[in-house]
Amino acid sequence: MRVSVLGFVRASVRNKHGFHAFLIRGMAKIQVIMALTLDGFLPHENEILMRWVRENRRYGFPHWSQDATFRIYPHYGLMDLLDVREKHDKGCAYLAEVQDGGSAEYAGGLFRYNLVDEAVLYLLPLSYGDGIPLTGEFRSARWKLLDCKTFSNGICRMIYERSE
Repeated sequence: MRVSVLGFVRASVRNKHGFHAFLIRGMAKIQVIMALTLDGFLPHENEILMRWVRENRRYGFPHWSQDATFRIYPHYGLMDLLDVREKHDKGCAYLAEVQDGGSAEYAGGLFRYNLVDEAVLYLLPLSYGDGIPLTGEFRSARWKLLDCKTFSNGICRMIYERSE
C-alpha cells in the first residue's frame, strides 16, 4: 500500500488473469474544535460563554463529539495517529477538543505538523490580553471557510477545511 501526494491510499491487487485493480480511498479526517477569544487565547474555564460552548448539545462541543468516530486526547501519539489515519476511510473522523492547556498544546502539535483537516472555531466576544495562546502553532496553510454561524450570545462558529 502506498500513500499518494494527495493523501489517498492506493493498493494494487492482481487478479488471476494478471490484471491490476487499483483501490483508492481517502484517509480519515482529523478535526480540531476550540473556543478562543478575539485576541486568540483559550477562554477561562469558568467563563459563562465557555460553559455554553461546552454544554450546548445542538451547537456546541457535544454536537461534534456525537458525530466523531474517535476522540483523541493529549496522550495519543502523533505517529500512532498517522498510522491509524491511513487505515480508515474519509468517512471516519478523529476529534480533538481544546479545553485546557494540555489539549491546547496537543492541538498545537497537530497544527504544527499539518495534520488537521478541519478546524471548528468558536470565537467568543472577549479579549484577555494574556493567557494560553491558541494560534501560535499554526503553520502556513490555506483554509477554506465551509460554514459560519453567529449566535444571539455573540459567539461566532466558523468551520474551516484545509485546502491543498
